Amino acid sequence: MKTYISFLISSLITISSLSQFNFDKNIEPSNCRDGENIEYCRTHHVMNKLKNNPDFLKTFIADSKILKKQEQDNLISPKMGTIYTIPVVFHVLHNGGIENISKAQIEDAISILNRDYRLQNADAGNVQATFQGMPADIEIEFALATKDPSGQCFDGITRTQSALSYDGSSGQDQVSAVINGNDVYQGSWAGNKYLNIFVCGDAGGAAGYTTNPSNWGGSTMLNGIWVLHDYVGSIGTSYTSSSRTLTHEVGHWLNLDHCWGNNNNPGNSSSCSQDDNVDDTPRCIGVTTCFLTSNTCSNDATDGYWNSNVVDNIENYMEYSYCSKMFTSGQKSRMRAAITSSVGGRNNLWTTNNLYATGVSSNPIACKAGFYVNRQVLCAGDSLQFTDNSYNNISGWSWTFQGGSPSVSSNQNPTVYYSQAGTYDITLQVNDQYGNTVSETFTDYITVIGVPGASAPSTEDFENISSLPNADWHINNPDNSSPGFQISSQASVSGTKSLKLDNSAGNNLEKDEFISATYNLQNMTSANISFKYAFAQKSPSNTDYLQVSASNNCGDSWSVRKNISSSQLPTRGNTTSNYNPGANDWETVTISNIVSTYLINNFRFKIAFINGGGNDLYIDDINISGVLGLDQNETIFDFYVFPNPANSIANIKFNLASKQENIIINMHNIVGKKVKTIHNGVLHQGSQNIPIDVSKLSKGIYFININTPQRKLVQKLIIE
Repeated sequence: MKTYISFLISSLITISSLSQFNFDKNIEPSNCRDGENIEYCRTHHVMNKLKNNPDFLKTFIADSKILKKQEQDNLISPKMGTIYTIPVVFHVLHNGGIENISKAQIEDAISILNRDYRLQNADAGNVQATFQGMPADIEIEFALATKDPSGQCFDGITRTQSALSYDGSSGQDQVSAVINGNDVYQGSWAGNKYLNIFVCGDAGGAAGYTTNPSNWGGSTMLNGIWVLHDYVGSIGTSYTSSSRTLTHEVGHWLNLDHCWGNNNNPGNSSSCSQDDNVDDTPRCIGVTTCFLTSNTCSNDATDGYWNSNVVDNIENYMEYSYCSKMFTSGQKSRMRAAITSSVGGRNNLWTTNNLYATGVSSNPIACKAGFYVNRQVLCAGDSLQFTDNSYNNISGWSWTFQGGSPSVSSNQNPTVYYSQAGTYDITLQVNDQYGNTVSETFTDYITVIGVPGASAPSTEDFENISSLPNADWHINNPDNSSPGFQISSQASVSGTKSLKLDNSAGNNLEKDEFISATYNLQNMTSANISFKYAFAQKSPSNTDYLQVSASNNCGDSWSVRKNISSSQLPTRGNTTSNYNPGANDWETVTISNIVSTYLINNFRFKIAFINGGGNDLYIDDINISGVLGLDQNETIFDFYVFPNPANSIANIKFNLASKQENIIINMHNIVGKKVKTIHNGVLHQGSQNIPIDVSKLSKGIYFININTPQRKLVQKLIIE
């Protein structure tokens, strides 16, 4: 089809001023495929914003002329049979969820791209009769890069944890998050050296988008492709019906328009007067499903190519149908012009020097031994699946598991059983087919917690802890913000220490977790968790919140037991200064829904803070308490103290399974000094309720201890 520069200019002048790669939240249903609630593609939406900039428009028109001339030159001196290889990097932007897709899913996506662009897809032989023989081999291939911009080896994938994965309102912000926070190379990955593909949970309300070739920013990372995780490949979080999305977006990246023209509005009759600049694609208005008999613009014979009996090319990759399976020869010419022209740096990607620099020019050798697991803390008696993440071209594995069974393995992805508590090393040696060997030891990588856990009731006031993590408490700091949860002497409810999360400016926290070891709740008929905390916002717009979760399988999975929302969380007024809570800033949280399924011998809980721009968080006096049950070895049960806190009279209540000849009840202060003896002697079987006067005692934390020859119990009492 013909190029209409005058039409292009006149249409672009009317576009309103919008910023590049920024999106509103409104979804246009007409731009969604049937049965989907996201727009399939927003490439032309991005391009139209760019074209609203007069300087960009001037550059784009000049670039279009260069690309057209390159296409004509290629026809005069065709290079058919020349295969162009493009180095690819997948930047996975995730927030710890399913959007953190597997290496296997990414490799599947690369395989599909190569299949579709080399006409190796079996369904190309089943196109409509009108288009039989027309599907074209584009002779362009894609390979995962194996060298980062510094020359260090990697597997073609970077991973960045950020809440921006699910905030696609600014693609520029998402790129900045990757540049500053990925796990391979923190810096720019030039767009004229790598095809950067950003995988995320929100791509501006679309399944994917990119930009057409342009010398405007062609060397930057914005010269890339954004795609939803569930539209990458055909496995994992994606499906076969979503698997051609990258084929479609790479088509745009190589200068193809939609078959109905340069807009994001399939089904609009005005598209019959638009042009996709390809001679062998019939004019159409576009479809959002597999309507194979669609014949929308056949009465327009201005091209002199089609007649009224020709149907639309619904099966073209640049359509929105679920049955796309082909490019045409005209589209091939346009894409090969894009990859060989100077526009947008595309012609540098496949050069010998760049393929060498990005590690694509030859078979890469083994250069990294690595793996991942779904958790590093587990209980004695649990098994753990190790998934190999070594690269490149690995053909052999030799594992050593300290403390595990088996202790050695040659499997790629072994399962290992741990029977004893402890901290253990993992060693992995890998080799490739050329005889190269790489080995790495991961010191103290696995922590196995003992079962049964610590007895409950239990209390933690942090007075005897010097640092974290330790045997009783673990921390999870997934965004690697510093320092995360730590012991602090800046404030406390009683004593001198508390748990602090430094959320001050510049730490860029997203989510931090404070996680317990195991507790044995089997001897309880009910349980609850309580703690005190202090927190201040910096401004009313802060969205920080606190979440308490419980696990009945040693942390393999978690269930939320309580949320403290951003409106409920502050315990004092806003302050932008470093926050040090006063005595009246502390509030008590009680989680009472620790139901029977959690009354086990390896119960765990965690407190998670999700940052929303606020100030520091302090936690103190964590208690696990409840009603003790009776079994054949129990003599004392249903032991608790109320009210708690108390300021005048506190009541000690418990039941005795039998008469006790020698039962001692003492009260101790926080440093272990006995304050008073409450009872020493005989108590008869049945319910006991002993009041104690605490009105003359100093405010603070005390402990009620019950001792018999068979049993020792303790409950914490706070006096206010």
